[in-house]
Amino acid sequence: MLWPIIIQPMKIIKLFIFAFIISIFGCSGKSEFTIRVENNMPIYDSLFIRDLVTNQLLVSIPLSDSEKEYKFPINKPINATIQVKESDISYITILKPNSKKIIVVDSSSLITKHDKLDSLANFILQNNNNMFRVYGAEIFGEDNPKRIRHLFDSIIVTRSKIINGFKNTLSKDDIEILEFENRTRAYNFLFFYGRWIRSYSLDNHFFNFIDSIKNNNEINKLSPTNLLYKYEVQFLRQNDSIPSINSFLSFIEKQTKNEDLQDFLKAIYIKEVIEHPQYWKRHRQLFTTPSIKLALDHEKDNKYSSLISTSTNSYFHSQQGEKAFNFIAKKPDGSEVSLFDLKGKLVLIDAWATWCAPCIDERPDMLKIAENFKDNNKITILMISVERSIEKWKKYIAKTNPENLGIELIIEDGLNSEFGKKYFIKSIPKYILIDHKGNIIDSDLNKPSPALEQFLKQELTKL
Repeated sequence: MLWPIIIQPMKIIKLFIFAFIISIFGCSGKSEFTIRVENNMPIYDSLFIRDLVTNQLLVSIPLSDSEKEYKFPINKPINATIQVKESDISYITILKPNSKKIIVVDSSSLITKHDKLDSLANFILQNNNNMFRVYGAEIFGEDNPKRIRHLFDSIIVTRSKIINGFKNTLSKDDIEILEFENRTRAYNFLFFYGRWIRSYSLDNHFFNFIDSIKNNNEINKLSPTNLLYKYEVQFLRQNDSIPSINSFLSFIEKQTKNEDLQDFLKAIYIKEVIEHPQYWKRHRQLFTTPSIKLALDHEKDNKYSSLISTSTNSYFHSQQGEKAFNFIAKKPDGSEVSLFDLKGKLVLIDAWATWCAPCIDERPDMLKIAENFKDNNKITILMISVERSIEKWKKYIAKTNPENLGIELIIEDGLNSEFGKKYFIKSIPKYILIDHKGNIIDSDLNKPSPALEQFLKQELTKL
């Protein structure tokens, strides 16, 4: 009874998408790796290309230099995002050695021109997101693991047929990348659904799709977390718990014969659990300052140690008792506020953005706290937006905070700024408390609540 429900809509989607892809593709050739930008919107300032896995900035392109070419070396395929500084528009691109990309920027879109590989990669991403719009009530409603598996297995099959329709115009490597992206997008959600939403036992048959994830294929570097999730399932099917970081690092070594991939996975594992502990609840209690230092010693010869050090340095700098980084942020009128201006006061920071749903949900509670402390000159509450659109931010705060409670500030693209790095802001909202001497009290406070308000009152008694 399930097949008629799933397959018929998929056939319609398939025919529509197939026709759409054919209509937008042109020809492309190969050459030395080059990025060239065709900017039809000179109001934009800069374009950034970041590694999707590591978030490292690969290149920053000033858009005032119309149609200028930029070259940089890469030795392996990279999953990356293209973003315009002043816009929320983004686009997935797959960078490969000996390739060329032409980026077209206009007021409402951002694409790589005549690029079948990128168009299909973005189709897979958008198609995955469409699943939640079409089947959202089903996916997040009744707990039916067989149905969810069947739904995503079906979309993998449908997308695979679309991808293989381009076998004559894409290289074998491109087809392999797209098939990997196809499975990865589906499996990534299935892991999230099983590990996070439903919290299934890892012995549950729901997770048996892990057998399709190959341990030693270098293509896993394009999206390594699924392989790490697979190792977690396997480890906990053999053991009651994960006793230490190093025990899991050793398990990665045992399962991965490809030494380069092995080093990469270990680096990404440490980076991921430090930066996104909410997705690694079976591991995060292991990541204390002493245990992280032991892991760093274990991985001192790791060829990807720079990925580890970037995360661990920010982590250590954001811990209790560390000197708080002095940032500068702008008010709506363009004037500036620095943290050092506020020495002598307790400073509560709310890092947020208008595009962040949890931030918006919790903002009324933060404004309530700001109202309750508005007459106390020993504490300052900074609500710092980390988004790129200043105008959108101004309109939103004018509507939601007409009484000017606290101090509304913005640090443009703050997640990727020194502010974001020094305070280890990998997700928002994030709440940080700094004492009157400029030292960090807590860089990961719980959300605004009467309990947080009581904690602030206790800290104020120490002044």
